[in-house]
Parts: sequence; structure tokens; C-alpha cells
Amino acid sequence: MFMTQNHTEELLGKPFSRDQFWSGVEHSHEDVWFHITTRYSRVGNRGCRHYLFTQPSDLVNLIGETDEQFWIERVMAVTPPNINGSGCWRMHHLLELIAVTDNTNLLTIDYIYRMEEGFVYDTRESPDEGAPIWRQVLFSDDRQAHADG
Repeated sequence: MFMTQNHTEELLGKPFSRDQFWSGVEHSHEDVWFHITTRYSRVGNRGCRHYLFTQPSDLVNLIGETDEQFWIERVMAVTPPNINGSGCWRMHHLLELIAVTDNTNLLTIDYIYRMEEGFVYDTRESPDEGAPIWRQVLFSDDRQAHADG
């Protein structure tokens, strides 16, 4: 989850609006987060928005908001050094996000992040190849990301 400090709030937008703006956010967990680029089209006007999410469920909810006027262009997964093994944070083009669980514990959901250049991050402690697994693709770049809308 991202955190904001009150002193970084920017007074932008319409007076008395519910929208709030910050010049900076903090992230205190050494875990994957998402940078999502979206595009929109309104009455001959096109634009883009960028979303920063720490939870796969937020990405899934954003996918549910897409339509002909609002679409996802690209999802990047930002990985910390302990996951990518590089010594620094890295951003990878996310190709697929898969939720997985075994049939013995359907309340514990893990994730498989399949990224460009064959990089795969699996949150399961020790994937048991013999255990029956429930899998659901939550995001697929081929199906849900479109450069041209």
C-alpha cells in the first residue's frame, strides 16, 4: 500500500472536490507493485492516466472499468531486489498475472507473475507439482492491453 504525508498534498482541482493530489507517495514493503498506463477518449479528445497499485485486486478492478473509451495500454510490474536478484528495483512489462491455490486451502491465494524476457516470479513458498491447483488468469497482456484502444 502507498502512504502519503499531509504536507505533500497539492491544492489542485476544483474547490470542494473529493479529488486529492499529492506530490509524493511512500511505499514501505519489499514487494511487487504495478505501474499501469491507461488511455481514454472523450469527444475527440484523447489522454492518458497512470495508476500505481500494490494489490492484484486493484488491477482486476481497473480491468473491470475498461470499455471503448477507457483502456489499459500497458502494465508494468515493479520488482524489488530480493525478487529480481539484481541489487536494485526493476520495472518489467507484465505479460500475465495468474492467481493460484491448491484445493486444500482455497482461502490462500498466491500469484504467478509472468514478465518479459522469460522472468517469472511465483509467490508460493514451494510449489508442489503434484498438488491439484486452481488457476485463474487475472491479467493477460494479449487480451487486456491495447496500444491503440
